[in-house]
This record gives sequence, structure tokens and C-alpha cells, in this order.
Amino acid sequence: MSKDERRINKRVATKFEILYVHEHDYLISFTKDISADGMFVETEKPPAVRSIIKLIFSIGNLKKIETNAEVIWINKGASSKDHGMGLKFLNMHARDKDAILKEINIVAVL
Repeated sequence: MSKDERRINKRVATKFEILYVHEHDYLISFTKDISADGMFVETEKPPAVRSIIKLIFSIGNLKKIETNAEVIWINKGASSKDHGMGLKFLNMHARDKDAILKEINIVAVL
């Protein structure tokens, strides 16, 4: 089963800045896509699969969402622009998840 077939929610291509914290390292990167359940973050040096990281980001009208996420998979493709990690949000508040869905639907229409 491919990654796309396992996804429950629609994933939308979008690029915005994100801060992630892992073992006291603060790193700034960019997303490649997002859904209500997770996102792909571009990075040359992702933490190991199953690592838990803290995410801080804004999307659309949502300012400073903070949540934890688990590294589900890592991509070290042929091109450095494809390097990054697939993340699954952990224990995200329902209101934040609903708000992200709303913003994703706006981005998908545009």
C-alpha cells in the first residue's frame, strides 16, 4: 500500500515556513504539503524515524500553531529538493485540526 493510499485526509501542496524543535535544536525549514493529520517538511538532516518533534507554524489566518509530531518516514531522494520527513501530528487540539482543514480547503481552491 502506498503512502497516498493510507492517508485519510486530503494533502495539499503548500509552502510555508515552519520551526521545529528536536533535542533542544531549533531548526527553520519549509513545508512541501500539509493535511489535517500531518505534513512533509523539507530538511537535509531529519531526525530518525519515530522521533518526536515540536512544530511551530502559521498557515493562512492561523497564527502560531504549536503541536508535537512523529517522524513517520524520511525521504533522501536523488535531488536535495526532495529531502525531508513525513510527519504525523500528535495530540493536536480538535479546534486546531478543524482550523487547518478549513485553511487547506481555501488553499486547495486557489
